[in-house]
Amino acid sequence: MKRTVLIIPPNDPEALMIYEIAKGLGIQIIRSPQPHGADLDRELDIVPLVKAGGWERAVIVEMPGLKTEAKLQKLGIEVVIIDHHHYTGIERAHDAKGRSLPSSLEQFLKLFRVTDARLSKLGYDPRIVLGIGVMDRGFVWAMQNDGFTEKEIAATIALQRTLLGSHGMLKDEDRKMAVARKAWDNRKEWNGYQIVTHNTDVEIRSRVSMIVALEVKKPTPIIFVEKKRGLIYVQESRNAMDLFRKFGGFTFGVDHNWGFRNVPGKKAVSLKDVQLCLTQLR
Repeated sequence: MKRTVLIIPPNDPEALMIYEIAKGLGIQIIRSPQPHGADLDRELDIVPLVKAGGWERAVIVEMPGLKTEAKLQKLGIEVVIIDHHHYTGIERAHDAKGRSLPSSLEQFLKLFRVTDARLSKLGYDPRIVLGIGVMDRGFVWAMQNDGFTEKEIAATIALQRTLLGSHGMLKDEDRKMAVARKAWDNRKEWNGYQIVTHNTDVEIRSRVSMIVALEVKKPTPIIFVEKKRGLIYVQESRNAMDLFRKFGGFTFGVDHNWGFRNVPGKKAVSLKDVQLCLTQLR
């Protein structure tokens, strides 16, 4: 591990779990402050940092950035990618044989040979740590498919909240949950999808997803339109990859979920665009 540096943006429960375990193991870390959608090419000081640190291997967690990766490799640094998503122009959801990759947390545990005994020594329940990765890979439904009990699922959700809270990411959570609840209650149905829209800077997708998991208790196709944040998502859809191929963006949740971030100066993807595409695929 002395020759290795982990580059990671601890911006969700899975990344936070990796970050905390890495710290406990004494792995050297470069922490990125970027939120979801982190891009290695936006970390302008990464190459000089890695070079100055004398590291020979850079393990990069969910931060695609082909230009920066190439610069690191040109310096003779081994670049190891931990990821399980599609991005525009970048395939990181499958292995060389086309099989879906496990969660980033599962890949991290395997890469660094983190055994259950080591996790226990760090004070974690290995089964619940695994649950964090499985939850990221395919949400509650993947945990159910993998044989996790209701008690284990509840413990995983509790650990997620502990991780978020310990890093100050649950500030004003009651208000944010209220915004998510209102958006869900005002949903509209369209062609088998629930359409959930809102126009504040609150991230509602994950919060509404938890409401659905606890109350609906089954995978539910949803189109999210977070106008102010510039994001549109389609969840639990057999057409997620079709949307990715047409519009680009990113995928998550074992290719059943798609998202796109609209940015100024580039062609936007609207709800009508998504509905037209889904209609044509029926």
